[in-house]
Amino acid sequence: MSKVRIGIIGPSWWVDYWHLPALLAHPDAEIVALCASKPRDPGAVAEKYGSGKEIPMYTDYCQMMDEVKPDGVIVCTPNVVHHPATMEALKRGIHVNTEKPVAMNATEAREMAKTAADNGLLGMCNFPYRSNPAAQKMKQLIAEGFIGDVLHVSGQYHGGFGLSGSPNWRGSRSQSGSGILGDLGSHLIDLAWYATGEDFSSVTTSSMTVIRPEGSPLLKVRSEDPRVGDRNDDSCAFLAEFKSGAQGIFHTSWVAFQATYVQHQELEVYGMAGRLRFLATHTGTSLKALKVGENRWETFSIEDTVAHTEIGPDDEDFFRPGRLNGVNNTYRWVSAIRDGAKTISPDLTDGLRSQLVIDAVIEASAERKWVDVLPL
Repeated sequence: MSKVRIGIIGPSWWVDYWHLPALLAHPDAEIVALCASKPRDPGAVAEKYGSGKEIPMYTDYCQMMDEVKPDGVIVCTPNVVHHPATMEALKRGIHVNTEKPVAMNATEAREMAKTAADNGLLGMCNFPYRSNPAAQKMKQLIAEGFIGDVLHVSGQYHGGFGLSGSPNWRGSRSQSGSGILGDLGSHLIDLAWYATGEDFSSVTTSSMTVIRPEGSPLLKVRSEDPRVGDRNDDSCAFLAEFKSGAQGIFHTSWVAFQATYVQHQELEVYGMAGRLRFLATHTGTSLKALKVGENRWETFSIEDTVAHTEIGPDDEDFFRPGRLNGVNNTYRWVSAIRDGAKTISPDLTDGLRSQLVIDAVIEASAERKWVDVLPL
């Protein structure tokens, strides 16, 4: 095909930051339609998404796909829309790039992954942190046996953007299904699996929601507390057992003060022969190692990243290196459609893998017990 024709469902700040630069940079991508919940100014849409060319604008994604017939669609909406929009696209033979968490629950996620596979369509789940060269180096070292057999995995992904209040639709169970656990926790789960290859086996957890009653003291309650209502979890800590017998401990929160870090993503893996520590914030990225028999950390020089510092300057691109080049997931997805590729990674099955852990963590929190993670 001469051009890969792309429709966007849910144009937002994240589309503008992550997806749009890849689409505009790709020589074979063409944005042919947008679908948003409300009409937008045609001139502004043409300038931003069409390089001055008029772009058809819709408020009904089914109508958009039926009339424009794009080759692929990007689904960047509240989580509750991921499954229906993706399924409508797949039923029409349209490739999909869906944001995370891939669905509201594993039942929806499984249907999405199966439908894409059965129809030979490229269904991507956008986990951008796999594109971080430091994360890729960590994966390589673990696979090569640099730290030996994995014993422990420790991970955290924090932001402070929930300190001022519930973060829009992400803080609503009816719109997002899972709060911080789906928003940032889905990334943390995927990154742990991506780097180590360790499959989650069972989990137990505690989830917290912060309630701010007017004129009353702050309440920090279990997310299952009836007073929470439609509010979602603001913080989630969970223990994990992996199929290999290794242990994991994870924490994700959007009420964790960050200062210049803005966001803080860390994964540490301990093995029989040493440990590796990956760190990414808005002030840079680092990968360090400490081997058995040594007493000094080794810091790896990672190309195409900015070395981490404790104090700014901060830049969102320091946290997500690769946004503006060919490793961007959206750029690779367009290339895969153009080339007639049969597979893409990360895909909807990767989204399902993360969702199965999310579902188990939610159940474990509600039941106050260990819960097995269902198989793919």
